[in-house]
Amino acid sequence: MRQFVAVAEELHFGRAAIRLGMAQPPLSQAIKRLEHRLGFQVLERSRRRVELTPAGSVFLKEARNTLAQADAAVRLARQAASHELAELHVTFVSAALYRLLPAALRTFRTRFPKVEVRLDEQPTDTQIEGLRDGSIDLGFVHPPLKTTDGLTVRDVAKEPLVAAVPADSRFAGEPVVELANFKHEPFVLFPHVQGPDLHLRILDACRAAGFTPRISQEAGRMHTILSLVACGLGVSLVPDGARTLQIDGMRFVPLGPQTDLHLDLAMVWRRGRPQRHVNTFIDTVTRTTD
Repeated sequence: MRQFVAVAEELHFGRAAIRLGMAQPPLSQAIKRLEHRLGFQVLERSRRRVELTPAGSVFLKEARNTLAQADAAVRLARQAASHELAELHVTFVSAALYRLLPAALRTFRTRFPKVEVRLDEQPTDTQIEGLRDGSIDLGFVHPPLKTTDGLTVRDVAKEPLVAAVPADSRFAGEPVVELANFKHEPFVLFPHVQGPDLHLRILDACRAAGFTPRISQEAGRMHTILSLVACGLGVSLVPDGARTLQIDGMRFVPLGPQTDLHLDLAMVWRRGRPQRHVNTFIDTVTRTTD
C-alpha cells in the first residue's frame, strides 16, 4: 500500500523507486501483485506516462487514510509503553473521594502528567463487572466482595463512622454521643442494596444498643444524606471522611468507643501482572496510605 501511494503521488515508477529506496523492477511487480489481489487496475501505464484509474483515485484516498491511522496506532502505542501517553480508567465508590483518591491522584498526576486518568463513580457490583470484562483498569470498592475470582483485592482504608446530626440538635455540641441516645430519632441512611454489609452492621449495632432504627429517608449519595440531615429530617451514621463535605445546618459528632462501626475501602484490579501505568497507580495509592 505504501508503494502504491508513492507511485500514485509521483506518477513515475523511477522517482517512486528512488523515494522508497528500492529498485524499479520489484516496485513494478509489487503494483501488479496489488492489482491482482484487488481484482482491478489502479494505474494506467504507457511508455510515456502513468495515470491513476478512477478506481485508483478512490483507492489512493483510502490508502492514505489507512496508512495515517496505522502510523498513529504505532505512535500512540509507543508513547503509552513509555508512559508518555496512556489512559487509566479508575472507578470508585463515593467514600474514596473524601481523602484517599484525591491525594493519590495529585501525586500520580505530578509524576505522570501525560497519563490521562478517566474517573467514574460506580457501585461496587458494577465495578466488578467492568473489571472482569476489561472496561475498567482499577476500582475502589466496599468489601467484602461476593466473589474475588480473577481479581486481586487490597484493603486501603478503614474509617470509623460518626454521627451526622442537625445543627440545632441537642447532640450537636457534645464531644461524643452514644448510639443508644438516637433511640427516638429518625434516621437518614443509604439503601440496603447500595451497601448490604455496612447497612446490616449499622442495624445490628443499633439493636445491640437497644433499639431498631426508624429509617425515615433513604439517599444514595453522601451529599444528599447530609443535606437531608441539615434539613432536620433525621440523623445519620457516615464515614469520618465525610467531614470534608461542607454542609450548612448539620454537625458531626464522634460515636462512643463501644460502637465499633467503620467503613472499609479496598482497591481491586484484574489478577495477573498489571499494565505499567496501572501498576504505578497501585504503587502511588499504597504509598499514600502508608
